Amino acid sequence: MGSGGGSISWGQKLSFGTGHVLNDLCASVWFSYLLVYLQYVLLIPSGLSGIILLIGQIADAIATPLVGILSDHGQCCCIGGQRLCNYGKRKIWHLIGSICVIVSFPLMFVGCMGLCEHSNGIGYLVILIALVCLFQFGWAAAQISHLAMIPELTHVEAERDELNIIRFSFDIITDILVYAIALIIFSQSSHNLSQVTTESGIDFMILALSITGIGIIFTVIFHVGVDEKPIKIERPAAIMGTAAVSLKTQWLGWFYNWHFYRVGILYTAARLAHNTSIVFVPLYLQETQQSAEMLALIPLVMNIAGLLGSGLLKITIKLYGKKASYAMASLMGLISCIWLVIDTNLSENATTLDPLLGPPSSDNAQFYLLASMMGGGAAMVVILSLTSAADLIDSNTETSAFVYGCMSFCDKMSSGIVVAVIQGLHSWVCQEGCTYFYAQVLIYGVGIPFIFVIITSLLGPKTQSEQHEGRNVKNYGTCRTEEATSLIEYVH
Repeated sequence: MGSGGGSISWGQKLSFGTGHVLNDLCASVWFSYLLVYLQYVLLIPSGLSGIILLIGQIADAIATPLVGILSDHGQCCCIGGQRLCNYGKRKIWHLIGSICVIVSFPLMFVGCMGLCEHSNGIGYLVILIALVCLFQFGWAAAQISHLAMIPELTHVEAERDELNIIRFSFDIITDILVYAIALIIFSQSSHNLSQVTTESGIDFMILALSITGIGIIFTVIFHVGVDEKPIKIERPAAIMGTAAVSLKTQWLGWFYNWHFYRVGILYTAARLAHNTSIVFVPLYLQETQQSAEMLALIPLVMNIAGLLGSGLLKITIKLYGKKASYAMASLMGLISCIWLVIDTNLSENATTLDPLLGPPSSDNAQFYLLASMMGGGAAMVVILSLTSAADLIDSNTETSAFVYGCMSFCDKMSSGIVVAVIQGLHSWVCQEGCTYFYAQVLIYGVGIPFIFVIITSLLGPKTQSEQHEGRNVKNYGTCRTEEATSLIEYVH
């Protein structure tokens, strides 16, 4: 790899892309099937099932910035000495996180283990919540360390963009893979999602074990194929205190840089558009009484469109720049939202969440095209937001995990709050039934974040050099200091 500022081989780029496959596989099952498993297999009440998932999201949100701080500090190096440092301060946290995920995730789907009958199942719930927290800690550790490696692997903007595109392309491919594996398992056992019973527990256990096994293979490929620059630690007492203060100063310095907030809003809005579409498109299809086949095919179409869109981004960025790419991706998503407005026959005087409005049409071709535009646009803005975060960090790699951790914290908390509020509104507004509620959720819940993406992207600097110059001139403490450089020296 060389110095980390030059060219990266395609082998290392692809190996880097495999580093988040385990997380992506588990996340797909977590969001798509956990509630189904808890409610219909373990017969846990829906309210309690939602609380368990919410606890996991909160644990993830809290662990994300904490792991970022520890990773930037190189705490594993301090604990394990130079041998762990030579392995890489990011890779060692990725390894720790991956082990936590591998251990905890399959155990979440092994059933009650005889504990449901004792003490009203409280013992099992305690164990399940502990496994959920361990899983989310491991997920956060692997995610942040993987993201934080991007600015360290290369300082070339085009290569950082390419790494983000490859990373998200693997994400979409794994989503497709999860749907395919689940379809095979459920069809072979003569079960489907509308007929899940307490007898279906074995299907979920096989699914969890299958994707964990696949994830282990890709995790090994990542650790063998990616060569993170080792760091060498010197421990003069006088320098240690000065350097520690310097790193804290760099963390605090980000809060005086307005681009930190701009990119944070941009990243959160992009994730909200993506997450809202993934969560509520299936509910929209169910609300409009589409077939079970559509419930499986539409998310698949959205992921395929996202995969194609991620492949086009490298071309659009090169030809038109990032701001134009943001605009094109967001407008594509907004057009799908406007399409929904027209299709649901919303009148100018209609009140938001008015239950008297009629259902949209049931033209399958229309659903496919609408889903393609929404899924493709959402995937593209997520990739672009990741490249903007990498540009913000630039050469300040000592605090890269802290930056990604803060942005991921906002992403996870905002997504959890939005979903909880929407579901609360549904239980309140639709007590007597609704036929269009989730259509309006997609219109506003996806459309508004797309608008924020456009605005915050346009407020960005014209060039990366202007943004970098602004950080240096203002002396916000985000650049390397002499003390930090003397403490941590990269060995090529």
